[in-house]
Amino acid sequence: MARPLRIEYPGAWYHVTCRGNERRNIFWDEGDWGKFLEILADNVKLYGIELHCYVLMQNHFHLLLMTPEAGLKKFMQRLNTTYTVYFNRRHRRVGQDEYLVELSRYIHLNPVRIRRYSQLETEEKRKLLKGYPWSSYGGFTRATKRQAFMSYSVILDLAGGGDSYRGRRRYEHFVMDGVKKDMNITFWKGVRGQAVLGSDDFVDWIYERFLSRRKADRRELGGIKELETGPRSVEEIGSEVSREFGIEEEGLYRPRGISPARSLLIELCRVHLTRGMSLAEIGRRLGGISASAISQNKKRLEEAVARDAHLGEIFLKVSNQLRSKSSQ
Repeated sequence: MARPLRIEYPGAWYHVTCRGNERRNIFWDEGDWGKFLEILADNVKLYGIELHCYVLMQNHFHLLLMTPEAGLKKFMQRLNTTYTVYFNRRHRRVGQDEYLVELSRYIHLNPVRIRRYSQLETEEKRKLLKGYPWSSYGGFTRATKRQAFMSYSVILDLAGGGDSYRGRRRYEHFVMDGVKKDMNITFWKGVRGQAVLGSDDFVDWIYERFLSRRKADRRELGGIKELETGPRSVEEIGSEVSREFGIEEEGLYRPRGISPARSLLIELCRVHLTRGMSLAEIGRRLGGISASAISQNKKRLEEAVARDAHLGEIFLKVSNQLRSKSSQ
């Protein structure tokens, strides 16, 4: 969400507008709108804000308010943080949903991914895919090709159009768009752990919710071991980063500016340690930084890697070295 204007003084009027990241929806249904109003009311009272107008849209909101005391920054920080925490907890399943839709496409594209057809033109592959008889794909795009033992509505709903003519066309375009991509690369990018399929956030949630506090079945140990593979402490990661950059490890823990090495250390800790400790605890061990600062560092590092590919190579190198050492 957007950062509020920071010119503050008693009696100031503000038109505040906040949008979801990349213009994504921040309200999915009436439950979200209702909860936001509860949080808004609580914060208006807490900070003595005068709220004169508001409107909530699907991917943003507008507020017209006056601050009898100079407190806009704290008001907006608490409002946005409280609602974001609620939204992420309530819609945690979205990380899984995205992978279910992608997985359905990956499965349906298998007939045209074999070596025999790899050199065909895109349109030839699409024609072959539509005519392949031993796949459930036809039932997702043509109601007349449905099979009684199949379930279609869940995937079609997750794809965004539902089980309707429009939804089936939308799913068809989605799958056919994958014909011109290498789905073997794009689909598995970012997937971690053979036991759990999903994004980092989703895998972390599964681990914390279902795996960290129970004794695993022997048949599951291989997958869980893969999830657990990695360093166990901030110091272990710090030692590897300092060695790679040729600097003293002690300097990595001083929160005075963000050097490439320290930024890399923070992100490596976030990636490798969050299944065993909270972001707050990681932040304390990194010199007393907040959980939000750790999350913000991720974005900054991604931007830095986009400018300097070598930095990304160092990140992967150190990450692999850490996994390799921990598995020995």
